[in-house]
Amino acid sequence: MSEDIVPGTTGFATVTRNSGEIQNTGIEFNLNTIPIKNKNFKWALNFNFTYVKNEIVKLSTDDVLLSAYGDLAPTHILKVGQPVGTFWGVKYLGYDPQTGDAMYEDLDGNGEIDSNDSQIIGKALPDGFGGLTNSFSLGRLDLSVFIRYSFGNEVYNLIRPTYENLGYSNDGGLFSVYANNSANVLDRWQQPGDNAEYPRASFINPNYYEGSTQFLEDGSFVRIQNITLGYDFGKMKWASRLRVYAEVQNAYVFSKYKGFDPEVSSTGGIDERTAGVDYGAYPQARTFLIGLNLGL
Repeated sequence: MSEDIVPGTTGFATVTRNSGEIQNTGIEFNLNTIPIKNKNFKWALNFNFTYVKNEIVKLSTDDVLLSAYGDLAPTHILKVGQPVGTFWGVKYLGYDPQTGDAMYEDLDGNGEIDSNDSQIIGKALPDGFGGLTNSFSLGRLDLSVFIRYSFGNEVYNLIRPTYENLGYSNDGGLFSVYANNSANVLDRWQQPGDNAEYPRASFINPNYYEGSTQFLEDGSFVRIQNITLGYDFGKMKWASRLRVYAEVQNAYVFSKYKGFDPEVSSTGGIDERTAGVDYGAYPQARTFLIGLNLGL
């Protein structure tokens, strides 16, 4: 699906139509095995891996810029030769070690950083993903641990400019600073020679550019998706089977992502063309359950 530019005489700027071609290639691998099995103990293992290369091979209109939200500058681009969900923005070059001011790649060389300096900076679709399930049983006791993983994609964390604005206000006055800053910005440039993560703080000069690699992060993760521990009482006088269990879903996620959850999308996953943007998305909940399986 693409948005094609149409003549202004129609009264519309674009028309959405099913147009173009997308190619997906890759490999899938699945392993089911029982490493240990004896009279009292059993260990069953399942591992799966998927590698996918997504590529747009044809578009009726190339280089179409899209935005995940109406109040954001273009965040994605549809371009032949690139995957769906390709990020669009300005390249962040760090900060000047002498002044602490942020630096960006000035593509047009006019001395100003604006949308004309935007370029392809990453992608929302991962290179690979999969899962690992370990199931153990010892007598009547059973334990299952399910782990998911994903790698090779980025997340556009566009809520960070709100709480990592380093004090900047549009009018140079404190009344315009509408959000507290994260404790992360304590690691900021303060004097020449500092080796900090963030540029210097300023009420007047914006030392961030919202649509840039400054807020593009590695979206790789390993998530402990589910842990279930159960005990089977077997047949009882009043039931053919009774099993009780405790379960935790989304137990923990290992990731370098600075936000709450690297596996989020503020567009709700509805549109893959603008996927991978965290614009204050609500993270996945951690859930604890206690239950029983009863057979009568």
